[in-house]
Amino acid sequence: MTFTTWLYGLFLTGVTAAYWVLPRSWRNPFLLGASAVFLAYFLPLQVLLLFFVSTAVYVVGSRLRSRGFMLAFAIVFIVSILAYYKYQGLIADLLHKLAVWLPALPAFKVPPLVVPLGISFFTFKLIHYMVDSYRGTRPQGSYVQFLLYIFLFPILPSGPIERWPDFLRQNRELHGFQWAHLAEGSQRIISGLFKKLVVADTAAVYAEKMHVTGLGGFAYWIAAYAYAVQIYFDFSGYSDIAIGSARLFGYKIMENFNYPYLKRNLSLFWKSWHISLTSWFRDYIFIPLGGSRVPFGRVIMNTLIVMGLTGLWHGAALHFIAWGLFHGLGLITLRLYGKYVYGQIPTLWRDSGLMTVAGTLLTFHFVVIGWVFFATDFGQSIYVIRKLLFMI
Repeated sequence: MTFTTWLYGLFLTGVTAAYWVLPRSWRNPFLLGASAVFLAYFLPLQVLLLFFVSTAVYVVGSRLRSRGFMLAFAIVFIVSILAYYKYQGLIADLLHKLAVWLPALPAFKVPPLVVPLGISFFTFKLIHYMVDSYRGTRPQGSYVQFLLYIFLFPILPSGPIERWPDFLRQNRELHGFQWAHLAEGSQRIISGLFKKLVVADTAAVYAEKMHVTGLGGFAYWIAAYAYAVQIYFDFSGYSDIAIGSARLFGYKIMENFNYPYLKRNLSLFWKSWHISLTSWFRDYIFIPLGGSRVPFGRVIMNTLIVMGLTGLWHGAALHFIAWGLFHGLGLITLRLYGKYVYGQIPTLWRDSGLMTVAGTLLTFHFVVIGWVFFATDFGQSIYVIRKLLFMI
């Protein structure tokens, strides 16, 4: 029941119609039930596990205020579930490589696993809820409201990572049906379908060439540009469908993209790309590590940690970590430029349109090269990037 199928369209239409016909007091339980059905369609056995974990977080969250040990234990518990399902393959691969130097290391085999739908987004919402509970900044909602926040089916598979206070406020303010919900939601869904089915799927045909060896540098540049188009319109298309679907029920979910390829530096790119994820890492990893308020060496380390984790979050493979660290090095270079070079440039040049265009082009091509790490395994990535940069 993926977003681009007729089955999802029928499911969404039926749920929307029934949702607004029901009395207001029944809407939350009904939408929660519909979300459970949506999840069970993919993973019927994992539904109970995810509901159990969510229930445990809700109960523990009410007792977390200023209890650091309980918070640490809860986060380790949640992250361990994510690691069990998503990162066993990566761990096994690393152990296999270590076995070359440590023959006594026992073999580690990955059991056949089906990764629960949207588990990465599920995990981050739970951690957000627990940390805010510990800080005392979390507003109190009912058990059903909390479960609906965690499992709301339009944003369950691929986000955006909505924040609990915003969701709860909207849930409390929802009343009757408004035609604006239907108009805005439908328009956004149609936009998302066009992005995904027309633009992204067309670009994917050309982007596949990045997996082929033996091509020239020009051919790989065409493939890299195509992949940049594909991944943006694919992901932003899914985000549009998710945001539009949630809008049909009256929810205004946070935006996830703001023309990222048109930004003049890498920092602005990351503030405009996958905004809900970037802001999550900023608030729950980068700032707690000290953010930019610590000595410059620590800032560099914090940046590498956050971007390495960003890569790891996207996929359990070394080339995703390489992609994250590539962007981390880019952000560090930008900081060094701002610290030692930017102030030395004459104001007339610094604020000129030419500098803006140059910065935008440089940032875009840095991102395009980075996508090579994201799209292909590490060995193929190095091969393609060498072709891109040296045309040989």
